[in-house]
Amino acid sequence: MFSVNKSMLRMKFHYFLYLGGIASIVGFSPTIAKQMGYSPILVGYLYTYLSILSFLVKPIIGLIVDKFRVKRITFLAFVLTCGLTAFVLNFIQKLPTETAAILSCNSKTVLDVGSNINGQLPQCDDSLKQLLMNNSMSITCQLYCQPNKSFWDEMCKSWSMDYCAPQYNTNTSNNLVHLNVSLFKSLTDEIENNYGFEVKSMQFKETQVFFPTCLKPVSSRCKIDCSNDFIMELATITVFEGNIFGLHQFWEYFIVMSLFWISQAITWSLQDPICFDLLGDKLEDFGKQRCWGSISWGLFSIFGGALVDYFSDSDIHKNYFPIYYLCLIIILCDFVVAYKIKITETIGSKNTLSDIFKLLTNVNVVIFFVWIISMGICTSMVWNYLFWYMEDLTQKYHSEKQLWIKTLQGSAIGIQCIGGEMPFLFFSGWIIKRIGHTYCMALGLITFAVRFYLYSIITNPIWILPIEFTNGITFGLCHAVLMEYARIIAPASAVTTVVGFSGALFEGVGVSLGGVIGGFFYEKFGGVSTFKIFSSGSLLMGILHVLFIVFSKKNINRAP
Repeated sequence: MFSVNKSMLRMKFHYFLYLGGIASIVGFSPTIAKQMGYSPILVGYLYTYLSILSFLVKPIIGLIVDKFRVKRITFLAFVLTCGLTAFVLNFIQKLPTETAAILSCNSKTVLDVGSNINGQLPQCDDSLKQLLMNNSMSITCQLYCQPNKSFWDEMCKSWSMDYCAPQYNTNTSNNLVHLNVSLFKSLTDEIENNYGFEVKSMQFKETQVFFPTCLKPVSSRCKIDCSNDFIMELATITVFEGNIFGLHQFWEYFIVMSLFWISQAITWSLQDPICFDLLGDKLEDFGKQRCWGSISWGLFSIFGGALVDYFSDSDIHKNYFPIYYLCLIIILCDFVVAYKIKITETIGSKNTLSDIFKLLTNVNVVIFFVWIISMGICTSMVWNYLFWYMEDLTQKYHSEKQLWIKTLQGSAIGIQCIGGEMPFLFFSGWIIKRIGHTYCMALGLITFAVRFYLYSIITNPIWILPIEFTNGITFGLCHAVLMEYARIIAPASAVTTVVGFSGALFEGVGVSLGGVIGGFFYEKFGGVSTFKIFSSGSLLMGILHVLFIVFSKKNINRAP
């Protein structure tokens, strides 16, 4: 009895350390991908693939563990692998980019950024423009311009730099012309996403020209390095020949993320059955163990977000290296704790697969699986696009919060876990006893409908914080329902397999579908419309689930 209690205490510590270790990595992974140069739709496809990978891995590992009694070694191996692969992410290079602009000279000289000339430069949006206007610092840039002959000749002639004209010849046409410029902060041109900034002064070698003009219009494409982060964000484009699959940076990121996700999926699929084995007949106490993970996830998300902001020199490009080291250290500590947990090996059965397939003949089990997929789709929007949405709101309406956006995002996770998940997990056994598993399932879908609608009507990202208390129902309570119900319906010979399969449906089917659907709608319609669409969908599924419960009860009452 004493050894079981010690193992239960170690299980609590495992939940606390493991979930705390990966919290910041998982939470910030979409915005890390964004900063590395990946588009919303590509991130959606990537997380769809990772979710499908999780879907395939979880039941396979469950079958292997149930059949060959290797739960302990598998669990420990993938806890350690999870920490190591997360740390390796720190060394993956982002996609190749350049910062490009068009230097145009006529009656005045203008640096055009955020234009879409020849499909080469990204479009500017009002949010980044607002960030720029709120910045009080003077703007200086170094330009490295293509030395086309007409531009070079006109520059030398109009700016009275006679000594530079003889230096131009065909042999130097591949060299870039280096110019130092100072810009006015106010916008000069604002036509069809073309944002121009008038050049106040320009220096070429020893010659400096104030308010430079040209006798005839000329222009040159330039690589730029400006003192203003927002101009640099506007001018940054991803550049590579062919498609993204030809880049070693992409494959490095793809492989390491795949290994991290596999390790995480397997650890998740094993830790809950291990906890159930330790609980024995007291399944209702599962939430009291699992809530320690929610506490840790929230605390370390806040801490991780604050670390990222503290170590970042730029409001736009954040430095994520502290959370990679934090993850590695915590996971190594968790490995030591997990090593001492008493893990019971499952007694295998020759009929494991047939026992599982029998479940699919039960309509209540099928509806349970449909509910899992629906919850996964809804959860995907929070996991993959909530931080993206917070950054969009910040840039568009409250640029002054850009400096501490990672702290704000970490606080959102903190509230999700500590303010939401932790109390609902702790009291999940009591709640499920009072209203039942099926009504808890319907409550989760309807709460998602309210949550998504509230996202769609706010303009200040701070208001997302109180909304995140609803995560107690949509994840905390519903995760306990998912795990307990899966454990109840599972045959004795296939507990790990059924629990793993349920988790695989949630992540592999639900979250993957949500990633693709959410990415498509987000890129096509924006965050506000996407959350309204998801709100309507989850409300419809919630109503259908309630109708199924009512209809099922009527049939039971009418049965002879």
